[in-house]
Amino acid sequence: MNKKRFTRLWLRSQLPLLWAYLLLTALLALLCYLYQLPTIIIGDFVRFSLPVLIIWLIITVVRAHHRQQRVGKQELVSPSSPLEQALVSALTNERAHHRKLIQQLRYKQQEQLDHLDLFSHEIKNSLTLLQAAAESKVTVPSLQVKASVHQADYYLNLLLSGERLAMDKSDLDLKWLNLSKVVNEVIRENGQLFIAKQLIPKISIPPVQVMTDQKWLHFCISQLLSNAIKYADPATTIKITWQDNALTFTDTGPAIPSTDLPRIFDNGFTGHNGHQTTRSTGMGLYFVKQVTERLGLQVQVFSPGPRQTVAQLAFPDKLVH
Repeated sequence: MNKKRFTRLWLRSQLPLLWAYLLLTALLALLCYLYQLPTIIIGDFVRFSLPVLIIWLIITVVRAHHRQQRVGKQELVSPSSPLEQALVSALTNERAHHRKLIQQLRYKQQEQLDHLDLFSHEIKNSLTLLQAAAESKVTVPSLQVKASVHQADYYLNLLLSGERLAMDKSDLDLKWLNLSKVVNEVIRENGQLFIAKQLIPKISIPPVQVMTDQKWLHFCISQLLSNAIKYADPATTIKITWQDNALTFTDTGPAIPSTDLPRIFDNGFTGHNGHQTTRSTGMGLYFVKQVTERLGLQVQVFSPGPRQTVAQLAFPDKLVH
């Protein structure tokens, strides 16, 4: 704050005192006139009170200047009025809010960097395997090429989805979608994985439409189906059904330990089954949980039997017809 503005604001704050002094002087002069008192009384009053007033004004301007410097250094000052108390409280709360926001932004930034490192490493692994195969053989089988490319594409989609999730939450295009059509599209994209493990998709979805975002619905279905394929026993059936407004994926893979169930949607949690495969990053279900919360859907994963795992994507009644 420049000196001119400081002086103007300080004088404005002292106006009530100055007006009170002038009013008191005028009242004293009126009393002297009414009661015919000597006018020297007015002179003595001004002579003795004016120095006191000037000293008081000097003290207040010095104190105000000192308090302004402390505020400029972002130091808290002791409030001297109810208004200042309210302002100090508001400033303290605002600073705490800003510190919390900064911590959240730093955490989110670090989380994004961790995801970038993780997925970049997985993509590099897929490409390295492909490069190693090309260096050791004149020709690389198309199935091996497709598997490596599919794996790299999978982690690239996870990386991009994570970046989109970290951006504007209003990035949704809600419309009525044919659920069976979306599911079949995801199955076609994962056809190579079904063939590699000799898995058979058994689909039982009636003509139903759901109100949601196509891009994010495709992502959720893709992640849940990928998990089913990853952990299913070879040469078995993956059931994809619709019942009670829920899209259900059932595989015959190893059951999820009860100790892992409360944490399967945590960031980077792979659990007991995830440690059995080098392809698990623990990020798919974490992103699915975030997406379903934005879409107003519910996702749950459980194991009703020792060789069975079920993943459900439930839709509210208002989003289904």
